Amino acid sequence: MKHFIQTFLLWMSLVTVNADAQLLDTIVDTDAYKLHFRILKGKNPPILFESGGGQDASQWDSIATAVHHRLQATVITYDRAGFGQSSFDTAGYTILQEIKSLEAALQQFGYRDNNLLLVGHSLGGFYNRVYAARNPNQVKGIILVDPRIPSYADMRFARAYFQRLNRKEYEADYLSLYYLLARMERTSDYVRQVPLPSTIPLLDMMAEKGPFLDAKENERFKDDQRNLVKGHPNRSLIYVKGASHNIPHDKPGLMIEQIVNFYKKHL
Repeated sequence: MKHFIQTFLLWMSLVTVNADAQLLDTIVDTDAYKLHFRILKGKNPPILFESGGGQDASQWDSIATAVHHRLQATVITYDRAGFGQSSFDTAGYTILQEIKSLEAALQQFGYRDNNLLLVGHSLGGFYNRVYAARNPNQVKGIILVDPRIPSYADMRFARAYFQRLNRKEYEADYLSLYYLLARMERTSDYVRQVPLPSTIPLLDMMAEKGPFLDAKENERFKDDQRNLVKGHPNRSLIYVKGASHNIPHDKPGLMIEQIVNFYKKHL
């Protein structure tokens, strides 16, 4: 019964967006890329959502809408370069260029200098980290959802994984994913060297079930998350029992509650 009520309330949030909310669904030209954004405008500081690796902004549709309804906050989702409706440039495909393009887009929307909360799933945590390092005064909190953590071990895993891939299997429909995986070792190395500001409050939501088939890799994945919060009084970790790596899909109600509570505390 409890699960039914939570599901019903989540559904209602999708069809009962406040009348004063303004939905902006648009493509922004940032010179490097054309990025697709979906923004629900509210009266309170924005929340910027980053999707997991290989996913587009639709991953967050139901959760972002529900959070907007609960907080009257502006919620921003977007397709990263090469995914969803956003364009792709193999020559300039680096995480730093993506973040610069994101900043340019937020500048066009008028949100570049706003206080905001970052929420990122999996690989999205890399983007949260770089954005926060470049904009420490604006970022008032970060929620990482079973995040990938940059490390030497992660770099070794990325290298070994990519070496097993066959480009021909990706060329028809998944070329952008292939390039994402091709640069993953370099991306992890770059992000590893970007200091995450210790002054920014952070919540890590760690899934019970890791993303890999190998048990040792899953334990390494969890250890990296534990080490991220260890020794930092303003960082905390919660263990999401029963959830796979895709916590937004498995536990949307919990995601909404954690975002709402964290936002109220820090923004």
